[in-house]
Amino acid sequence: MPKAHNKLRGSYRNIAKVLKGATPEAVFAGEAWYREANQVSQSIGEMAGYTDLKALQVGAGIIAALSPQMGWGMNVTIAILLVKEGTRKATLPNHTKAVKILQGEEPLKVLGGVKVRAFYLAIVDPYNDSTEVVIDRHAVAVYLGRSPKGDRELSMLGSTKVRNRIRGAYLKVALDYNINHHLLQSITWNAWRMETKTESLGLVKNWKERTIA
Repeated sequence: MPKAHNKLRGSYRNIAKVLKGATPEAVFAGEAWYREANQVSQSIGEMAGYTDLKALQVGAGIIAALSPQMGWGMNVTIAILLVKEGTRKATLPNHTKAVKILQGEEPLKVLGGVKVRAFYLAIVDPYNDSTEVVIDRHAVAVYLGRSPKGDRELSMLGSTKVRNRIRGAYLKVALDYNINHHLLQSITWNAWRMETKTESLGLVKNWKERTIA
């Protein structure tokens, strides 16, 4: 039986194709996405009673903890509901992690999983060149040039070799086009969702009003 890392193969060329074909709307949304995520996280952390960098880390940690299998709009909504009302809308394990972070525990000591930790670090410092590429199902689809075939293919992301190959493809395109890898990921993520009509663009409406305590 072929090993997982030999079965899930895409190409950096697919990533470059999506980047070059991105509409102005997708580019705008991609350029704004991590900046907005950073601002949303700061506001959520402040709503929880924290200030400055700690507020950003708490807000980003809560969002990252609640993010698995969650669209961005719903991710923000349930984070706000948790902080404002203590409401649980996520799985119990993810909710428990978010609560620990809300109570002041260090996010990187609470969060598990390569994708979730990478997502947290990208939100806290969106334009750094050192943290991991955020590889979610959309990033995988861009790399493959098609949507993953259900949970079977997504489960292959547990292979370090698979993740490293996808990571390497994104970093190559980022270098070739002189673009930050988080910005590349967010632009192609939005472009792919527009092209395939799987979800609306990632920006969230009215989040400022919703984070007012």
